[in-house]
Amino acid sequence: MGFVRFIWTITRRLLIFLVLLLTFLSSVLVALYFSRTKEVPVPKLVGRSAKDALILARQHGLKVEVIEVSDEKEKLGVVLRQDPKAGMIVKKGFTVRIYLNKANGDLLLRKEVKEDSL
Repeated sequence: MGFVRFIWTITRRLLIFLVLLLTFLSSVLVALYFSRTKEVPVPKLVGRSAKDALILARQHGLKVEVIEVSDEKEKLGVVLRQDPKAGMIVKKGFTVRIYLNKANGDLLLRKEVKEDSL
């Protein structure tokens, strides 16, 4: 009887170990699957018009947040700065901040950008 009990105990422990190992491996696979979102380079948006910058960012799968700044030396409606910088690798759907020289009042563009930021 002692030998059978010994075999049963070892078998039971082995089964528990296998169940835990399978649970761990499946959770790793699920985490890998969901974390594999596509990464894209941030395009150069500085110097472009707000509309061109928005279109280019959307083509790369990025969202845009517009921050209006004032610089009398630059043209109105031009992107003066961006964050993150051009060439950085980010995940698709990342929000890029563009610093726009006092937007030229294009309400349709502002509405699109606002909806895109949500």
